Amino acid sequence: MIHEAAKILGIKSTGKRILDLLVRTEKRLTVAEIVAGTKRSERAVKEHLKRLVDLKLVQREISVTERGRLAYRYFRLHSDDFLKAVKREVLRRLHKLKKSRGEN
Repeated sequence: MIHEAAKILGIKSTGKRILDLLVRTEKRLTVAEIVAGTKRSERAVKEHLKRLVDLKLVQREISVTERGRLAYRYFRLHSDDFLKAVKREVLRRLHKLKKSRGEN
């Protein structure tokens, strides 16, 4: 399901790896944990997480580290919510396409 959705939405390999990792672990992960689990650079992971959060395919929450700093933890949506987010994005893109063509 994730790979099909990623293909439809144009999510690249790093984004797919992040989604796979979040599904496999079923935990809320920090950027550092995602970097370790995907073997991608921190910069790449942060860029892809931003896109995944914008698409509402991944959620994040604020947590406090052991040193008392604020950090985000990222987690996957349940299957139904994930599919709803994919559908919402596809419909948004179709609407944008129709609008650019002058259709209603």
